[in-house]
Amino acid sequence: MPSNTNSLHTYFKGTRQTLRTGILLCLLFAATAVQAQDLTPVTGINDGPYAVYQSPAQADKSGLDVSWICNDKLQKQSYASAASISLPAPCGYPRALTIRPPETAVPATIKFKADKVAAISDIHGQFDLMLKLLQGNGIINQDWQWTFGTGHLVIAGDVLDRGPKVTETLWLLYALEAQAKAAGGAVHLLLGNHETIVMAGDVRYLNKKYAAVAQHLNTSYQQMFDTSSVLGRWLRSKPVIIQVNDMLFMHGGLHPDYQNLNMSLQQVNEKYRQTLGLSKAQIKTDDVLNWLYGSIGPLWYRGYFTAPQLPGDDLNKVLQQLKVERIVVGHTTMNGVYSHYQGKVISIDSGIKGGVKGEMLFWDKGQLSKASADGQKVAVPDAPERRKDAGD
Repeated sequence: MPSNTNSLHTYFKGTRQTLRTGILLCLLFAATAVQAQDLTPVTGINDGPYAVYQSPAQADKSGLDVSWICNDKLQKQSYASAASISLPAPCGYPRALTIRPPETAVPATIKFKADKVAAISDIHGQFDLMLKLLQGNGIINQDWQWTFGTGHLVIAGDVLDRGPKVTETLWLLYALEAQAKAAGGAVHLLLGNHETIVMAGDVRYLNKKYAAVAQHLNTSYQQMFDTSSVLGRWLRSKPVIIQVNDMLFMHGGLHPDYQNLNMSLQQVNEKYRQTLGLSKAQIKTDDVLNWLYGSIGPLWYRGYFTAPQLPGDDLNKVLQQLKVERIVVGHTTMNGVYSHYQGKVISIDSGIKGGVKGEMLFWDKGQLSKASADGQKVAVPDAPERRKDAGD
């Protein structure tokens, strides 16, 4: 500290000014944070159904408690059995739903053959836009019934978070899964990073509507998708990676270090299933889990598009090892469906999360195309040099 009087005066004057500036900056940051949080109460909520097993440990023999929030009022109904019951639609999802027996067996394969394939990703609660895309491209009709025949529809992760109609999106996919199976087709819902972080209690990206819904239900959003709920148990039966024809589908991408795990893709899926909901601290204690849930794991990897970009030779080794022609991924947002690495990687996160526009990928007899909601198919173009990385 200065020793003479003039210097002391100057020192304290400068200190007071620094303090005033610091306080003003803190107030400014605080005001900005409050504004960013958007603390306006959510009212007029119509959401549901939320179906919970009365005895989760014996879900196949359990009754079911079902809740809706209709115009901010909680409605409940209980059923003696959870198997093959029909739920009404007082509000929220606007169609009657048939609840199937809970999933009890792990799928026997991750490899599928299909005469035609459609793929979409990163819906993020934008139900209305998803509906337009599915209807405009002949996947479903105006009554939300499956019309894609023996075709396979792949959703490459990230249905949860951000948007205001996550519940509706999940229930439609749940219903379409049964309809597609009955027609000889299939719906493959893959888990993305947002499904896994919600299951682990990370709600940073939650639409504020669902924070209010959780309050109405007197629970947490994480618990709304745990193993006691129909949707939570259903989601936990889903894989992270599948192969359809000569294409490998996942949310983020597959880094060459995958081969160091000495695990098959089926084993990778099972490892995810066994560990969904673990905290970051728990994951960090296990090297395999740390890789699977980390930045170069299949849920988060962006190395096909962002620096340091994966060399083409390394990608070729991955494809050769797994005996596939290409990898199809979401996660990294662009303004459409694009081809990379001479068609060996296809990116399908087309910005649906914005709720304005989006695209789907199609495979038919070995030919790739894409289309928006108007259903006009065009060839999948090479990606433009400048790409948007959503960073989520």
